[in-house]
Amino acid sequence: MTGDEPVQHCEVATPIDLEGALSRAGIEHLEVDEQRTVVIYQTAILMLIVTEGEPTATQRFDVELWKEPADAPDHDPEDLLSTFLDELLAATNIPCQCGASKSSQPHDR
Repeated sequence: MTGDEPVQHCEVATPIDLEGALSRAGIEHLEVDEQRTVVIYQTAILMLIVTEGEPTATQRFDVELWKEPADAPDHDPEDLLSTFLDELLAATNIPCQCGASKSSQPHDR
């Protein structure tokens, strides 16, 4: 990763179970370790990173775009991340305060 990948930083008022929300939303995912989960969403590859707490009870997390959708490489990355977060959080019924940015310090991979 170059450090220029789009990322959204999210904070929710109540701890959520990200793994459970992904499953309820029917979003394909694979746990990498205790803090990171690879997500396949609309043929894009995303990295979901818990920045506070555990994946089963977190209030802060980031989502990074690792690879654009194969079937829509010109799709706006920020729109893709926002759509993913809307779908993920709809499975929790908890609103999110999310902000988009370009990552200047990528997470260890």
